[in-house]
Amino acid sequence: MRDSKLMGQVTQVFQPPLYWQQFEDLTQSIVEMVYGVPTADKIGRPGQAQDGVDVYASRSRVGAVGVQCKRLDDLDENNHPLPGGPISRKLLRSEASKAMEFQPALDVWVLATTAKRDAAAQRQARLLDEEQRSIGRFQVLLWFWDDYVTWLNAFSDLQKRYYDQIIGIRSARDQDRLIIETIATAFHRPAFTDPLGQEHFDDLLQALKDTQAALRTGELVDRQSRHVIRKAVGGWRYLEEPAWKAGLRDLDGELTALRGLLVEGIKDGRLAQRHGYLDISDLSLARELDRRRHGCLTRLNDLLVRAALPPL
Repeated sequence: MRDSKLMGQVTQVFQPPLYWQQFEDLTQSIVEMVYGVPTADKIGRPGQAQDGVDVYASRSRVGAVGVQCKRLDDLDENNHPLPGGPISRKLLRSEASKAMEFQPALDVWVLATTAKRDAAAQRQARLLDEEQRSIGRFQVLLWFWDDYVTWLNAFSDLQKRYYDQIIGIRSARDQDRLIIETIATAFHRPAFTDPLGQEHFDDLLQALKDTQAALRTGELVDRQSRHVIRKAVGGWRYLEEPAWKAGLRDLDGELTALRGLLVEGIKDGRLAQRHGYLDISDLSLARELDRRRHGCLTRLNDLLVRAALPPL
């Protein structure tokens, strides 16, 4: 799906939204722009039967349009995988059969996915489209994330609305700052600030694991839902600035040492758990744990200042 306005121009690459709700929001806006309707509606809420349609637009230039969104690699409120990924013949036909029950009847039905364009899936969509139209039913289309990237480059308003932070990136240093900001957010938690005895041991250890995961991957996970709530393009290994990269590499090592001390203290009895909370009888170990916790924040704040970012 090409636009003559894009020919001869360098285009921006965009990553899919983190949450399926965001993907639906983006799809709603794209339907409005692509089909020239003032308003498209999102159908229902999570858990409600939607008859194969998440976004609906009536009275478009092609009639009634319904879109079913399939976000790749996301989780629902119960932490179960949501449908997504490669579009199989079975999935395509199953979703299309649901859309046949939608009222009023559709003229165009779209299965939209964050998956990359796939020739086998396109072939199945063409066959299903021919089959449906031969018996007077709706047209069948597949939208891949590649198509979304094309539309995002064609419609500047969409870029500003959904990707303003990415548009602001003009250099490798800007990208580095975005990674560092995401990592810094992971350190803004009680595991590094509250007295050790106030934190449940399992929660404390999980918080340190999540912080180190953010440092290495650029993904920040919510403590309760386990959903990814913020994501950069990668962790410290993706930084271009050598000094910043070295600083975060050392910070990664500090977190490994801190986690090791906690686990070792539990194993050898210097740390005890009372009702799940830490009881530290070894004062030298308590001082060492606090020194390392505060040392992590000191290292991070030093790096934030050097990157012209506000310290924690």
